[in-house]
Amino acid sequence: MAILKPYKLSLLMILGFSMTSVAEPIDEMCSPCVCVSSDERALYNVDCRFNKNLEGRLPEFKDINESKIRSLNMSGTSLYNLKNQTQTPFEFYSNLQELDLFNTSINLSKNNSATVNSETFKGLEKLAVLNIAHNEQFPVTSETDSNVFKRLTSLKKLIMYQINLIPSGNMSYPSQILRYFLTLEEIWIDGFSVLPFGTEFLSMPNLTVIRISGDLIRPIWQDQDFCYMQNINDNTFANLLFVRNLSILNCGVKTISRYAFINTKSLRMLDLSMNYELGLGELDGLRSLNSGLEVLIMDSLTHPNKLECPNRIMKSTVELIKHITALKMVSLDYNKISEIDKDAFEIIPESLEHLRVRRNKFELGYYLLYASRMKNLRKLEASFTHMDLQFSVLNDNLEFKHPQMYQYNNITLAHKNVNSLSLSNENNSYIGHHKDLDCPKSLLYFIPTVVITAFIPPKLEYLDISHSKIGFPIYDFYIDSNNSLKTVIASNSLLYCWDGPVHGLHNIEMIDLSNNFCSNVNENFFTSILKLKRLHIQRNYLHLVVAYKKIFQSNSELEYIDLSINRINNIHPQLFKHQNKLKWLNLSMNNLMVVDYTISHMQLLRVLNLSDNHITTLSKEFRSDLEGIVSSRNKITLTVDLTNNVISCSCDNLDVLEWILEHTYPTSSLLILKMTTCYYTHNISSGLPLPVLIRSKADMYFQVSFLQKFCLSYTPLLISMVVLLIFIMNVIIGAIIHRFRWKIRYWYYVGNNKEASVNGYTSIEASLRFQRFKYDIYLAYEEDAHEFVLETLRPKLVELDYVVFVHDDILEGLPLCNVLTKSIHASRVVVFVLSNGSRESLEWKIAAHMTNEESNHRGKPIALAMFYDSNSTRALPEGLQVLRRDAFIDYPANGSEDEYTAFFEDFKAKVKIIMNTTF
Repeated sequence: MAILKPYKLSLLMILGFSMTSVAEPIDEMCSPCVCVSSDERALYNVDCRFNKNLEGRLPEFKDINESKIRSLNMSGTSLYNLKNQTQTPFEFYSNLQELDLFNTSINLSKNNSATVNSETFKGLEKLAVLNIAHNEQFPVTSETDSNVFKRLTSLKKLIMYQINLIPSGNMSYPSQILRYFLTLEEIWIDGFSVLPFGTEFLSMPNLTVIRISGDLIRPIWQDQDFCYMQNINDNTFANLLFVRNLSILNCGVKTISRYAFINTKSLRMLDLSMNYELGLGELDGLRSLNSGLEVLIMDSLTHPNKLECPNRIMKSTVELIKHITALKMVSLDYNKISEIDKDAFEIIPESLEHLRVRRNKFELGYYLLYASRMKNLRKLEASFTHMDLQFSVLNDNLEFKHPQMYQYNNITLAHKNVNSLSLSNENNSYIGHHKDLDCPKSLLYFIPTVVITAFIPPKLEYLDISHSKIGFPIYDFYIDSNNSLKTVIASNSLLYCWDGPVHGLHNIEMIDLSNNFCSNVNENFFTSILKLKRLHIQRNYLHLVVAYKKIFQSNSELEYIDLSINRINNIHPQLFKHQNKLKWLNLSMNNLMVVDYTISHMQLLRVLNLSDNHITTLSKEFRSDLEGIVSSRNKITLTVDLTNNVISCSCDNLDVLEWILEHTYPTSSLLILKMTTCYYTHNISSGLPLPVLIRSKADMYFQVSFLQKFCLSYTPLLISMVVLLIFIMNVIIGAIIHRFRWKIRYWYYVGNNKEASVNGYTSIEASLRFQRFKYDIYLAYEEDAHEFVLETLRPKLVELDYVVFVHDDILEGLPLCNVLTKSIHASRVVVFVLSNGSRESLEWKIAAHMTNEESNHRGKPIALAMFYDSNSTRALPEGLQVLRRDAFIDYPANGSEDEYTAFFEDFKAKVKIIMNTTF
């Protein structure tokens, strides 16, 4: 029979829940209440808990008939007007099987204010379960009118705790009433210390379960007002011949007499939990238990909030139950037990299969090695035990004085009282070859390999030591191979380093090492566990281990691996290489950004959980692997969970999104993907991606459709924008080059100062090696002034000791622009001879523009305009056209000798001014 834990029952009753299951509403037909479910006969389970709109009466249903109701939950709803409209409020509930009246303020007062009388339950002939608990004005004792329940002819379970207030004198069990319930099988009642269970129980063969429910009293400080048995004497249970399950929970029991259970021959389960004053030393009454008892629960027999010394389970305590040859399960949770006497293991009933000793204070001592004497033990639960070293035992039994552990050689370590624990010399060869480990080796708890072999119960299949705060590394050690251990739960135990391997665990199929703060695992830790199928190592710090070590290389039978919450950002390419039988892989809540490991060999994979990572896209290889897996098998789905990732909603990732849409449920594909968000990365001024919630396939379809249209129009737009941008840039660059073309030429030629000599002609650069200027005057002129310049002007200037350059001096074949630019650069003054020519020649244009650039470079005007047969300034340099009047001079073509003389004097003066001008 399944045993419901007391603390879970307490929670249920605190909330006012009935013992029936609660589900979500299925429709509104049961208004003003809620229909939570219906069965195959269309009978409804109706929930009216804590309904303040009923005005103290049963609900009036508009859409369904009362005969269509199978279960009615009225808990927490005051029914102070239950009889106001009719004396038979349940008359039409002909198919009602479960009725919950928990804490509904019903009462049995002997006056007109009573809400329940002999006619109240009329119509409930099919009722099987009735809950009237927590109604203090509804005491049910031997003095209660038996006619109140006479209609309940099919009742099987009656829950009526916290109704008999002990200070009010209600201190008797309702045997006079219960005897009329011929079908009654189970009762939950209050407990009293004065009167025993009456002789009427002798005529109730169907009543097999009695639960004295002091643990459910609320508020908790009122527990002794309703359940306070104190002393269980020889007569208390003398009439319970047929009871199979007896629970006495939190009922103030202090002592149990030696023969208290002598008549309970049918008893198969006894629960004495939460009787804090009973202790482990006042259990003499257990001697009277029949040998057929199967389950004995004695949780919390010491007060959890009292400061007391730890308890020891002595041999004398175990002797109280050694006669129970059918005992299969014993529970001793929350009893501050620190140790079990080694001799106690010798007399524990061999039939024991399940031992529960959670939330105690066990110490790690040699007494644990004697647990192997429980030959038939299959399940051991020792979680929340805060295991610590038993230093006294270590000091008494270790036959060496703490030398360095790696120096052990040919050691035989024997317990003083167990010859079977001695190590034979044939195994000593292993000790000298102990390799250096990464795990710390404290002298307090490190035992070198093969120094000792641990023995466990040979049939033990399930071991739970979780939440024990052991705080030691797991070293390389041996367990006797004669064992059946299949499941080990060691989570939350501070096993922070796994070096191993642990030898002898040939049958292990499931290991839970989660939440141990482990960051270091030897690559060979799991090598000896060849049959391992389920591995829970979540909530550790294995990111470096997973990235660089192949820790599963020998575990080809693995079907389930949980690596969630391990800060994993990279996975070794061969980590899962041998997991061909893997069905479930959980990598959720890590830091994965890409999935770059091969899974194509996992042909049995059904669930791949990648939720809550940082994955932005799925590679083509990974998608191909997933499709290959589902295509290779028949009608077996593969679910990939991508919820709460950062999948990119972008044009670059559109093919991935289309693939995800194809496999989003509902889909005809055997490959199912789950996705809840995607992140847009287009046009983000803040730099942060924009999340979009994906609640359904329709949402996913909308996002993909939008991207398909957006990306389709975006591509030609992008191309057009790029072409336009290039065109605009070219126009701008061309305009800049055109605007500054002469400046660019000027600096190009001036800066390109390579010395050259061609056919006896020395380059201007060579001639300027030791001086700034080569020429005094550069003469710029058009063809119509050619004769004047060469025959008249130039000779006269030479006569005046000026060095003159004219473009006719340029040798044929030399680059014109280069020579002219450098000649102007090497001249002190540039004289423009203004004639009637067109001034459109290349030589003139070059001279005009380069003179302007040279003037800007020197920071002063260097040009002089000579009017010869013209008075136009057209095509002069820009800077020259805005100069002062003294930059111009008229040549007297037909003047007298004095005018010529005056002209050249004026010319020399103007040239001298230009030469001497500084800015």
